[in-house]
Amino acid sequence: MRPLGFHKNILKAGCVFLGAVLLLFAFPPALRAQAAQPARTGELIEAAFNARRAHVTKGDSLLSDPDFLQNSAGNGTGDWAAFAMARYGALDADGKILYSYKEDYGVYADALQAKLEAFYASAGVSSGTKLTEYFRMGLALTALGRDVSDIVYRATVYNPTALTRLSVMSLVYGLLALEMQTAPITDTPQHTDRDFAERIIGLQHADGGWSLTALSSAESDVDVTAMALTGLSGFVRRGDPAAGAAAEKALAFLSKRQSPNGDFGSYGTMNAESTAQVLTALCSLGIDPLTDARFIKSGRTVPDGLLRYRLADGSFTHSYSNDPENPAASAGNYNYLATDQAAYALVSLWRLQHGYSPLYSVSPDLPAGAARLFALIPQTLRRLMDRLRALMTLTCYET
Repeated sequence: MRPLGFHKNILKAGCVFLGAVLLLFAFPPALRAQAAQPARTGELIEAAFNARRAHVTKGDSLLSDPDFLQNSAGNGTGDWAAFAMARYGALDADGKILYSYKEDYGVYADALQAKLEAFYASAGVSSGTKLTEYFRMGLALTALGRDVSDIVYRATVYNPTALTRLSVMSLVYGLLALEMQTAPITDTPQHTDRDFAERIIGLQHADGGWSLTALSSAESDVDVTAMALTGLSGFVRRGDPAAGAAAEKALAFLSKRQSPNGDFGSYGTMNAESTAQVLTALCSLGIDPLTDARFIKSGRTVPDGLLRYRLADGSFTHSYSNDPENPAASAGNYNYLATDQAAYALVSLWRLQHGYSPLYSVSPDLPAGAARLFALIPQTLRRLMDRLRALMTLTCYET
């Protein structure tokens, strides 16, 4: 029997209010506190940066340390740290700095740009070139404020190499490098960013995941799937149907792979990097990892899973068990790659929490002259508003 008229509306309103309260307090207090305090994310990021610095130098700057510049600029031991630090900042449409993490970016950018140009002069661009080197350095330099679009475009849209000859990771990081460029493409391209996206989508397995190889028989991998999702995130945000469908399948795959602790693994080993890549993918898609039910297992979220690998000094370990796929990583001890990836994953979360542009986008973080209203709205209030909107569709007054 249905209640009618005024009584029906009263009952519906009461049901909506009760449901909202129950949903809000269904989360453990620790999760509610974390969601309510984006500043806590910032504390975790800065602790990771401080620990990274302490493991390398006794100085005040990591990016201008002479030994670090010599040994790490232009490779994976330095560029991702520089990228994470540079993206821990925000600008409005007029270029006004809303926030910037204090580091000596110019010194590192000079060293990295010299290495990128030297690499291009010696290796050029061909199917045999390690294109991911261009993309990693291009991503870091773009984040540092340098215009390296000429070399990025030569390695991507002007590269005559057939996309079928590129690895999944080359395609993903090539697409991300393109996503960060703002300079116009002036010559006739060999490929477009859509070509890169379509090739990535074409390599998706039936279970929704991706693997390092193009073989359909290969087992899907969490890391590669999360990175592919991040690569496609720009198309998904812009409402591309094919990218959106691929993303939904991939999210379902990743949801099934999440452990009750909230973390993820690759090739049988639970680890920080896999978890960091999933967190980055979710935030790049605009998905709140603190509230999306698909990624909350036994009350634990993906950020909870990542923080399992956080050490006392704020750095991160790769894993707590020996990893045959990563024998150089010492179980339970500091790992620079885990720390860098955890740092930029947390930066991705911080950017989402503040309403800034995604990690791999250099579009203005807020309109010119806009107040930082989004950041001032408590996370719990925004979450409650989201859930109230969802509850409005319920017909819980059925009796």
